[in-house]
Amino acid sequence: MVTESVTAVEAITLGEQGSTQKAAIERVSGMLFDLGAVEAGYGGSMLAREAVISTYLGNGIALPHCTYEDRGMIKRTALVLAQYPNGIPWGDDDDRAFLVFGLAAVGDEHLAVMSHLAEVLDDEDLCARLATATDAEYVRETLAAPTE
Repeated sequence: MVTESVTAVEAITLGEQGSTQKAAIERVSGMLFDLGAVEAGYGGSMLAREAVISTYLGNGIALPHCTYEDRGMIKRTALVLAQYPNGIPWGDDDDRAFLVFGLAAVGDEHLAVMSHLAEVLDDEDLCARLATATDAEYVRETLAAPTE
């Protein structure tokens, strides 16, 4: 059974003005570090993973996380969100991330987080609203809403 804490967004920052994928990854990895969820250097592993395969999920969502080899840098499972209302170029083609989730997951807990996010964020209109929301509590409650 998955606990709510596994899929809860622990830290949210809205209205970020960064313009690069690297800056966005540094932002969310820093948030994870500040929460005590990861060791220093976790952001470098997130960037390395991105070089292998894009973590862009569609609907303006990116979910950077570390490489398999660096999972030892994770102290505990945590999920954070940095919102970029203007979007960040991400991955290939014309992909733009407006919601950048930073993930650190122990064991297989990332599967529960990714499954929950996929269900909640499958709604394109909802993703657009979250991309420009100005109320962090609204974002937190929306993302925490139970899925059917």
